[in-house]
Amino acid sequence: MKQVETYFQGAKLPPCPEGMTSSDFDLLSSLAQKIVRRRLAVPAIFCLESAKPLNYVGAQAMVFFGPFVRVLFESPNYYRYSELLEQRTTVELLLQMIEGYESELARSERDAKAARKSHRRRGAWRFWRRRP
Repeated sequence: MKQVETYFQGAKLPPCPEGMTSSDFDLLSSLAQKIVRRRLAVPAIFCLESAKPLNYVGAQAMVFFGPFVRVLFESPNYYRYSELLEQRTTVELLLQMIEGYESELARSERDAKAARKSHRRRGAWRFWRRRP
């Protein structure tokens, strides 16, 4: 888990918008990291983009189903998420965060794959070398 979190350190994130507290920005950032860590970036982006016109209705549905969800799952920030997702700017910010973290994770995985591949190439031909 610690290794995956280090991938997100170089991600290019949008600046914190005016009127949003740093705790709310960190809450959205942690949500975006959880989505990317579970490899759900593409479905999350698709869902958020398609439901963007109905974000207020979705947030109100979250409030309605809140007691049922809180019984099944333990989430201390559930109602804060519903308050944040009422605003279109927050949904767009969340989309940008997910895309930024996803691109950073893809870049770090690509670099790790290239390092493994180059290491394999160097070690593979040592068997065929002549030794004096």
